[in-house]
Amino acid sequence: MALIDDVHQLQAVYGTGREDTRAMCNDADNGFSLLVNWNLLANRTHTLRALADGVEFARVSFTVSNLGSEFLEGLSGECTVPNFPQSGTNTTVHWDESLQNFVIGPNQSSGGNTGVSGNATVKLENPAGGSTQSGVGVVSGWACQAGNVELVIDGTIRLQAGYGTGREDTRSVCNDTNNGFALLVNWNLLPKGTHTLAVVIDGSEVANVSFTVTNLGVQFLTGVSGGCSVADFPQPGKTTNVRWDEGVQRFGIVGVE
Repeated sequence: MALIDDVHQLQAVYGTGREDTRAMCNDADNGFSLLVNWNLLANRTHTLRALADGVEFARVSFTVSNLGSEFLEGLSGECTVPNFPQSGTNTTVHWDESLQNFVIGPNQSSGGNTGVSGNATVKLENPAGGSTQSGVGVVSGWACQAGNVELVIDGTIRLQAGYGTGREDTRSVCNDTNNGFALLVNWNLLPKGTHTLAVVIDGSEVANVSFTVTNLGVQFLTGVSGGCSVADFPQPGKTTNVRWDEGVQRFGIVGVE
């Protein structure tokens, strides 16, 4: 369970594959994850406590900086980070609506989803079809009924997603709320270019999209910094500042002027 500011209680899903934990745990199904829309929190410092079986095992403070809306739609914007990731190289970042944040690469949106993202009782939300993915991101969506949620990248890479996180927005469709699925993915592990992702629930494919990966050529970039400003974003006269965040391997919003 994740507890934010000792007020918001959120149930994470547990049991996703983490091969890097095998040496310590003697198995690999030890990952936990929870998709959070930080736009729902105020622009200030917050605390998060992580509890396993009611016992706290981690506590961190972090700062939320958002654009004042739960989910911004219909916007576009980009800027160029000079001398990043090394001197003499410039990196462009652009707004991605599905992630509500900025990703590496110029905006090459096709203007809509590419592929099938779900049906009446299932929806793949991230990655959106035709989107660009970079850094450490999340594959997420919801399904009214699921036992096993498998994610298949390029027809060969098979990953187990966690299922059962609370999604109050699905109650009207599913008659309950424990319908979310999510898996943290380091897109830097994939080569640059177009990829496909299929969602397979209990052996049946329910969604399939194409997306583009843009990265900086390394699995995890450390020891660098950089940022830029997006003019007239999220509205004319406003400037949004973004900065490199090593933890998620992409650029994030740090303030609006």
